[in-house]
Amino acid sequence: MIIRYFADIRELMGRKEETWTKAVPDMRSLLEGLAAENGSAFGKRVFDGDQLNSTIILFINGRDVVHLKGLDSPLKSDDVVAIFPMVAGG
Repeated sequence: MIIRYFADIRELMGRKEETWTKAVPDMRSLLEGLAAENGSAFGKRVFDGDQLNSTIILFINGRDVVHLKGLDSPLKSDDVVAIFPMVAGG
């Protein structure tokens, strides 16, 4: 699976993308795995308790997980996941 990071998430991770080879059943498991491997700063940025932080947007193959099953959205090894922070401008 390819994971792409954007804006401050990219800075936090120190890379713009990576290949994830560990099997994970859903988005929550992926984020928990990323947090375990990359330290608490990532986990604090993407989670609010056991829910997704309201300032994070997640896509699986170009589809927002809000329109899928949220953190319970299933993942496959050939998926492309994008992790964005909400961005405001004016």
